[in-house]
Formats: sequence, C-alpha cells, structure tokens
Amino acid sequence: MTKRQFIIANFFKKIGVHKRQKRLNSAATELELLKEAEEILGRNVWTKLKDLERYKDYYWGINKQLQERSEFSNKIQEIKDKIENTKHNQETKFIEDNSSEQNIDEMYEKQKSVVDQIKSEQADISDVATNIKRIFDGAVDKLQTITNDGADEAMVNAEKAKIQQLKIKFSDLKDKKLFSDEKLAKQTAILTKISNSLQDSKITYKDNAVDNHEIMGKANQALSVYRSKIGLLDNKIVAHYNEIGQNISKECYSDNECRKAVKDKLNLCKIIKSLRQSIDFNNTLADR
Repeated sequence: MTKRQFIIANFFKKIGVHKRQKRLNSAATELELLKEAEEILGRNVWTKLKDLERYKDYYWGINKQLQERSEFSNKIQEIKDKIENTKHNQETKFIEDNSSEQNIDEMYEKQKSVVDQIKSEQADISDVATNIKRIFDGAVDKLQTITNDGADEAMVNAEKAKIQQLKIKFSDLKDKKLFSDEKLAKQTAILTKISNSLQDSKITYKDNAVDNHEIMGKANQALSVYRSKIGLLDNKIVAHYNEIGQNISKECYSDNECRKAVKDKLNLCKIIKSLRQSIDFNNTLADR
C-alpha cells in the first residue's frame, strides 16, 4: 500500500467504510513477504560483513556453521557410500552363490532401469517446477514493486499475464507428476514382484542378512543424527540471515558502510522499506 492509497483508505474509513479484516489479512501477507525478503537480503550480503563491527559476529557465526554443515554433509556421504558398498557386496555375493538365478537377476536390473528412468523424469519435473516457482516469485515481487511505483497499466497487465501463464505451466506440471506417479507405482509393483522372486532364491545370501541388517540399521541411525544436526544448523543460519536482513535493510539508509555492503541489493532494500510502510499503514487502518 502506497501513501496515496493509505490517505484514500483512511478517508473512506472516516466516513464509515472500515475494511478491518481485509487490512489485517493484507498486513499478515505482507509480513510473510517481508520475512522472506529479509532472509534473501541477509543470505546475499553476509559475506560482505566481515569488517563491519556490528555484523562481524554474524559473519563468523555463519561461516563456522557452514563449515560444520559441510563436515556433516561429508559424514552423510561417507555413510551413504558405506551403505552402497554393503549393498554392492551383498549383491555380488548373491550373484556368486546363485548363478542359476542369472535370468531373474537380469530381469530385475532391466526393470530397475525402468523405475530409475521414471524417477529421473520425476526429478526433471521437480527441477522445472522449482525453476517456475523461482520465476513466479520474482514476477510477483516485480508486480508488487511496479504497482507500488505507479507503473503504467500496460506494464502491470503484462506482468499479471506472465504470472497467469506461469500458473498454467505449473498446473500442467502437476498433471504430468500425477501421471508419472501412477506409472511409477505400476513399474515399482513389477519390480517388487521380481525382487520377491529373487528373495526366494537367496539361500546363501540369507546367512548374512542379519549382519547386513544391523550394519544398515546403524548406518541409517547415523544418517538420521547427522541430518537432524544439519536441520538445526540450517535453522540457525536462516535466523542469522533474517536478523542481518532486518537490521541492515534499515541501517543502509543512515550508515555508509552498510549501504556499501548492500549496494547490489538496494532495490531489495527499497522493497523491504515499502513492505514495512505498507504493513504499518494496514495496521493503522485496522486500528492495531
């Protein structure tokens, strides 16, 4: 909401047109956008804050947490490699001890390739959807900015049309994902049947099943622990990004060092300032 829109809305409020719930909803939506924008700002400028007295603790804190995160990620990869090696050794021994079941094994590998191909297709769909979401978010931000800046109607309508097209594309992707899910379920069921046939023939393999199960169980436990640690670190890092974005988006207007640090993101700072102003306007109109 611009200052002009606030003046008009305040006038209507005084004559009895009081859209309190609408103002509250608008303020809540804008608050979510504000938090996201502050996080994005912090994420993009934290590496430039090493020499700023007020922010250097954030810099070193995030730097340390990212190093810890990298160490945990390496541990996870080591465990995954161990799991894959265990599976590989298990499968190799099975093949050696069950050469008579080679035909079934070939069927399994062929079907597994089919399942993997479908999963790869789903990953591609997910990547495209993520990209569309990123473009959509950018278009929404741009629409809000040009609307607040009083851009001409043609530009605003063009951006709205772009957003609508992105929604259509996203809807098409959802349909493709549903179709792919059905195909995956069918092919996975076939793979499961073949796998069950293999299991029935694993006479020697079963002698090592208990040991392998224990190894896999401990490995999966370790994976859960490290993933949990990464999750906690991510929460802390995002909290730092939010705090940096919240503070530096204000101080960049009064402090030259802060302004220098965010020089590549000044437009985002302006958007954040506009959001704060709009939230204040909506809260005022809602008597909060």
